[in-house]
Amino acid sequence: MILVLVYHKVIKYPTFDLWWKTFDLQLSILKKHFKVITLDQVVEALSSGKLPEKPSVAITFDDGYADNYVYAYPLLKKHRLKATLFVASSRILTEAGKRKNLEDYWKGKASFKELYSPKSMWQANYLFLKEGKERDFLTQEELLNMMDVFEIGWHSKYHTKDFFKDTLIDILDGKDHHWSVIHAYGEEPIKGFPLFPMKGSLSVLKGRVRKEVKAFVKSLDPKFFQRKNWKNELKKELLKSFDRFLDFETQEERIERTKKEIEESIQEIKSITGRKVEHAAYPFGDYDPLLKEELSKRFVSAFTTEKRYINLQEDIHLLPRITVPKDILSFLAILGKFAGSFLIGSGLKR
Repeated sequence: MILVLVYHKVIKYPTFDLWWKTFDLQLSILKKHFKVITLDQVVEALSSGKLPEKPSVAITFDDGYADNYVYAYPLLKKHRLKATLFVASSRILTEAGKRKNLEDYWKGKASFKELYSPKSMWQANYLFLKEGKERDFLTQEELLNMMDVFEIGWHSKYHTKDFFKDTLIDILDGKDHHWSVIHAYGEEPIKGFPLFPMKGSLSVLKGRVRKEVKAFVKSLDPKFFQRKNWKNELKKELLKSFDRFLDFETQEERIERTKKEIEESIQEIKSITGRKVEHAAYPFGDYDPLLKEELSKRFVSAFTTEKRYINLQEDIHLLPRITVPKDILSFLAILGKFAGSFLIGSGLKR
């Protein structure tokens, strides 16, 4: 069996995501107790029909955040470990420039205070979709500088979710919602907008909220939202006033959109790195037969976020990965379970 780990952000202080010192400890544990392999080696093992004799782990990162350069890259380099970074090509900043990173700090070229303080994933992606640019993502120069440690893979161009089912599930109240709602609505969302099931844009027939529905919400008196049960009242009014809420693209439009985004993002990554893009990761882990087929034509492998280990007889374009939690005890539990499963599997083979 092989365990593929998914990381997103490695941050400056132990708060909302994985602290860099915890990541450092994780890498020490991986290096000492496991064989850390590349995705090329994962594919080679599956192609040969012979999995590694030692429990093996591959390290992947998704999206392309600036902290990957500032904190993750120097630590991987320190431990002499390789990883793959799946980037959303539109997020990469086109301007030149490299931020100070941990390596500069260790060499006395920068104070710790000077090192970049990352935003949360929600903030970074929402602000990108709102402004079209966000400093929390890597610059081209940073990405190029990391390629002695990271292989660069595909993770879409726009990395968004869309509404895909005309079923009213909630009302936007200004609290919990996915950062991609700004994309799904096609405008800055307001309190009272209806919410529908969402999936990765490349994996679904995209539905847009009808302008009449948004106009209805915008016409409400602000005092309406002061009522105690305003969400339930609004939901009833919407269901009574509209027989449908979304306008869907055609299957032909969806196919053209999907192919176009895949091709554009591949070319954008190649133009930065100068290398062929071999491996892909489904945005949000979402896929359907069409997206799988299109990725299978273009990439050696494609990874989901299905939480299990890689065994023989896997579909090489539906490979599983497990997301790494921010606390060390949960991380150790994942590794302990994997090591135990590996030993049981090895015993059965004998």
